[in-house]
Amino acid sequence: MRCWAEINIKNLYHNIDEIEKVAPKEKMIAVIKADAYGHGMLKICESLIQKRIRHFAVATAEEALKVKEFDNDVSVLILGPIEYEYMDKISEKNIYFMVTDFEEIKYLEKSQIPTDVFLKVDTGMGRVGFQKYEIDELIEKLKNCKFVKPIGIFSHFSSSDTDAKYTEFQENNFEEISKKIISKLPSVKYKHLLNSFGSLKLKNDKYDFVRVGIIIYGGVTDEETKPYKFKPVMSLFAKISYIKKLKEDSFISYGNTYLGKAGQTYATVSIGYADGVRRDLSNKGYVYYKGHRCEIVGRVCMDQLMVHIPAELADEVKKGDVVEFFGENISVSEVANLCNTISYEILCGISQRVPRIYVK
Repeated sequence: MRCWAEINIKNLYHNIDEIEKVAPKEKMIAVIKADAYGHGMLKICESLIQKRIRHFAVATAEEALKVKEFDNDVSVLILGPIEYEYMDKISEKNIYFMVTDFEEIKYLEKSQIPTDVFLKVDTGMGRVGFQKYEIDELIEKLKNCKFVKPIGIFSHFSSSDTDAKYTEFQENNFEEISKKIISKLPSVKYKHLLNSFGSLKLKNDKYDFVRVGIIIYGGVTDEETKPYKFKPVMSLFAKISYIKKLKEDSFISYGNTYLGKAGQTYATVSIGYADGVRRDLSNKGYVYYKGHRCEIVGRVCMDQLMVHIPAELADEVKKGDVVEFFGENISVSEVANLCNTISYEILCGISQRVPRIYVK
């Protein structure tokens, strides 16, 4: 293999054990949307089932159907809006989904689809969900529904990792809204609000579930999650395919953005932006090789990139040697910072042509 992503199940289980310090497995909804943040949805699902996780969340109807086909006994909640044409099939499969506006309720009633649903309310995220001023009307409409049965309510934090004051504002909003709904609609039995960072920072006593995503995969820093410590589940590797020692100063890669120096050694590595190594890392990223951080030089290409090999390694570097892009030695959060993004995007961006190798 020219490159691969190693998925460490032992680290995955360590992360679940850390989450258990704040919430039992019975309350965990493991978020495995976007192919489990690039880690492989069904393999991660299988591993978490073996760890006695029974509740899962996805983003789309297609993802939910795949999980149910894999194991019909697990509970699956779709966190994103779904198209009307999926609603009857989803209901038949006992997959839970959310309603976010009155049109969806009207469609389900008109179609006479008996459906247990979760109500999504917007407490300050500003994405989807019933607004606070709509709650009284929502309650009245649901009281008259014959087919739509609300069984739960949830919302989503926008900045639980960075803004404690706004998070408190959202939680207060959710408590006010959920209290009103539950008092008027006895079929609503469940409520959940806490995401990964919320579950670590806030008490979960009043919630039936916590939704954990990025912390499962270890795409966080120790500073963000202390006193809890999460380990990276994915490590990205590639092989050196070509080595050269320059006889004279020469440009490297597209656009002549880097001038290689005579006498220095450079290696070509078989991975590029089509594999998920962001072009933002051109001339500023690193790979880890034999105890050293080696600079990525020149622009990252579609399928390859070049690195500078330090003088102390120049005589021992060889074709077929393996370099690490992120994992145990370079964190995915550091890579994300260099790309001015977040670890979620880096992990989700590792393309499907990169094989996933699962190790325990």
